[in-house]
Amino acid sequence: MKITARTIIFGLIIVFCIFAINFGVYWQFFRNTNTNTIEPEAPITSDNTEQIEKNFKNIFENKLDYQGNNVNTIGITKKDSTKDLIYTWVSAERIVENKYDIKLNIPRINISNTSVEKFNEKVKGLYVDKANDIIVNATNNTVYTVEYMSYINTNIMSLVIKSTLKEGNNPQRVIIQTYNYNLSTNEEITFAQMLEIKGLQENTVKKTISEKIQKANTEAMKLKNLGYNVYVRDLSSDMYELKNITNFMLGEDNNLYIIYPYGNNNFTDEMDVIVFE
Repeated sequence: MKITARTIIFGLIIVFCIFAINFGVYWQFFRNTNTNTIEPEAPITSDNTEQIEKNFKNIFENKLDYQGNNVNTIGITKKDSTKDLIYTWVSAERIVENKYDIKLNIPRINISNTSVEKFNEKVKGLYVDKANDIIVNATNNTVYTVEYMSYINTNIMSLVIKSTLKEGNNPQRVIIQTYNYNLSTNEEITFAQMLEIKGLQENTVKKTISEKIQKANTEAMKLKNLGYNVYVRDLSSDMYELKNITNFMLGEDNNLYIIYPYGNNNFTDEMDVIVFE
């Protein structure tokens, strides 16, 4: 049989079509298989972390949450054996129309320790004395609330206190104080120690803080340019240096919170909350 050029061309076309069909089936099958097997499943995504940060103002339930931890209190001496390690020391509500509206849930750490006692005195000076001053001297409509939340994560006890103050026409202030205590060593925990406990690298923490503060400030500047009265951060401030971080805690599910409450020193309720899982 004589093989013509036309026959050869048709044969090549048929072979190519068969190869293309087989390759398409192979690629479709193995592409889907690889996608299903190598895709990682992260326990906490960045979106979830951002949601935790946004929810910070809603965590305050005025209690100590053990989170199911079996706490070792050997070496811990309570000031009051009948009460929990942290309890509501002052719970009060006072309202005088057109003068003040006060609601207090002030905690006390129930541990016999010099550092703890100093913190308890600080709490009294900040919150109880302020409430008494409002009751005696308030001349404008003043709204003042104090609430707290505390957690235990593997024998690390963290307390965060939030107070909100609105006096007359002044902008609202939100003031945050935290305290962290190692129940195993019976001592206060520094931020450097907390990073070690969490296994976080300083450079990683610095980078994350810088990125999130810059992002928050960019959003604030956009609002300011639209005419809104917003708090603008000082990006050059040394408050963002790790050695100067004082407001931090271990919250629910062992998440580390770093808190920048600008109302501690200014008339604003603005704050930045940065969470590390």
